[in-house]
Amino acid sequence: MPKVKANNLTMNYDQQGTGEPLILIPYLTADHACYAFQVAEYAKHFTCISLDLRGTGESDEPNGAYSTEFLADDVAAFMRELGIPKAHVSGLSLVKQQHRFYDSPSHLLRSVG
Repeated sequence: MPKVKANNLTMNYDQQGTGEPLILIPYLTADHACYAFQVAEYAKHFTCISLDLRGTGESDEPNGAYSTEFLADDVAAFMRELGIPKAHVSGLSLVKQQHRFYDSPSHLLRSVG
C-alpha cells in the first residue's frame, strides 16, 4: 500500500481506477478496507482513493486528542501532497462532520455521504 507524508504524519491509502478523483473517507476507527466491496464498481468511473485517517489502519497514530477539524486538515494536506486540486468526496459519517473541509470548497467537486 502506498503512503504519503501529509500534515506531519504518514498516511496509508489505496488507489484504484481512472477518472476524476474520488476520496473515500472511512467512518470513525475504520480504515480504508471498509470500502473493499464498493471500490471495484466506483473504480469503473473514478480514480478511487481510500485512505486510513490518523490513528487508523497503517497511518500514524499521533498522541493527543483528535477532532474532525484535524481529520479534515489531514485530508486537505493529503490531497495537496498527491497533487489533487479538487475531488469528489464520499464518507461514512465523518465526512458530514468535517466542516473545515467544506469551508474550503475550492477542493471539492461533489460531496456524497
